[in-house]
Amino acid sequence: MARSSADAGVSGRPHRVLYDAHERERPDNQTDAETFLKRLTLNARVRERAYVSSAIAAWTISQQCAMVVVHAGLHAALVDGSAEARGRIRLELGALAVGGVAWALGGSSGGRGLGGLVKRSLRSLRLFALVSCGLAALTPLCQTMTAAVSDDTAAVCSALSLGLYVLAYDYAFANLETKQLASSFSLGAAMFATMLMASRLDDRPSVFADALLALECYVLAPYIWRAVRVRSTALHLIVVFTVHVWAFIIARECDPLLGWAFVAWTFLLAVLSPGLLVFLARRGKTQIAGPWDEALPKLYLFRGTERASGVPRYRHYYANKRSIE
Repeated sequence: MARSSADAGVSGRPHRVLYDAHERERPDNQTDAETFLKRLTLNARVRERAYVSSAIAAWTISQQCAMVVVHAGLHAALVDGSAEARGRIRLELGALAVGGVAWALGGSSGGRGLGGLVKRSLRSLRLFALVSCGLAALTPLCQTMTAAVSDDTAAVCSALSLGLYVLAYDYAFANLETKQLASSFSLGAAMFATMLMASRLDDRPSVFADALLALECYVLAPYIWRAVRVRSTALHLIVVFTVHVWAFIIARECDPLLGWAFVAWTFLLAVLSPGLLVFLARRGKTQIAGPWDEALPKLYLFRGTERASGVPRYRHYYANKRSIE
């Protein structure tokens, strides 16, 4: 459809002739030269990044790295005999009980009031029984699961698996961007490393203590971090700082050089990287838009695939149809 130049002057808007079925006086890409650049926009849909929000998100990543350091350091203490396994078990069971009580008293699942409190308390008791009794039953199996694997192979595979856990972890859950934790691959990698590490220990109490600590660090701790983040950002920062100090102390007891390497890694990840991201986003990101933009056809097979209710982004449209409606 073609429009005359008089119509363009009245409306004051540029136009393009896509197709002129009757006249061939103007080419198909004809534009109004006077007003063509007046509708140019820069960075109209570019997300502005702030250093504070980027740093808080990066601290969530370094927090999970700190939990890996805590688990690995306490595992090393069990291996060399500097930590007593039964005392560790009492502390870990106490931490599990305190977490269950805190969730029962301060949570909102099941509703408010006495009825919701009773439901959350029963769920906490059930979780405590399943974790403790289940691990106790699986301890003999964990102790002999990798008896035919050498210590070097187990150490390398454990390190690689924990690295995959950190890389594939669902940090959006702790940053309140999603409602449910969707990191089955990373949790599987962490549990694989846990079984390899626990099987290197000699006695059953040490195996139980190491596996219970891994469950608390990798499976249960993310829900605590999210609950703290929902409650207060200041409290979240205090918890993050405390976890980092704890990880530094444990790493320094294993090796002073390892402790300071952890400090350098944390500074690079949580302080320098957010600043570099903000700097590059402001300096190098330029989006130019205007009337020359071509219309792009889109097929919405993945429409509405934000991870509402824990549905992954890669699912088909019909997997999210219920959440969309």
